[in-house]
Amino acid sequence: MRKFKLFLLALTGAAILMLGGCKEKQTYDEAAFENDMEPLTDDELKAMDEDSDDEMTATDEEELEQAQDSSEKDSTESTDHAAENKMDEKGTYTDKNDVAQYIYEYGHAPSNLTPENYENADSMLPVEEGVTYQQCSLDPEGKQKLIYTQDGKRVYYTEDDGKSFEEIY
Repeated sequence: MRKFKLFLLALTGAAILMLGGCKEKQTYDEAAFENDMEPLTDDELKAMDEDSDDEMTATDEEELEQAQDSSEKDSTESTDHAAENKMDEKGTYTDKNDVAQYIYEYGHAPSNLTPENYENADSMLPVEEGVTYQQCSLDPEGKQKLIYTQDGKRVYYTEDDGKSFEEIY
């Protein structure tokens, strides 16, 4: 949700910059819109309501508060649900996606897998100062591996012993 809000903020800022940069401003003849500026009568509003498919309705403050309360309750329930889906830190996992989620949540491999240092000698993964990588094999041959940063916030998968990578987190 936070990323979405930041995206909207960035999008709004870009739109403002684009519109603000227009060199030639168009002017409108306000007289052309005088008839459109009159408020609708009660009869016109009633006729619109009868013809509408309930796409848009008027809401008073009490209904808005009820909707907000309902929205907050839904948000709390979804947070509770997310907590229920959290991986068991004492659990054992072998599925690629389960192990990746575990590493992302806890920053280390599950106890049934043996982590080893990953050198990133070919710089196939991002090289950043202070970032080190760990790896754990998902198969006996050691071709399928999850490689992850020391904090577990970036997790990569390789099925060909490091020739190609898929970013999971």
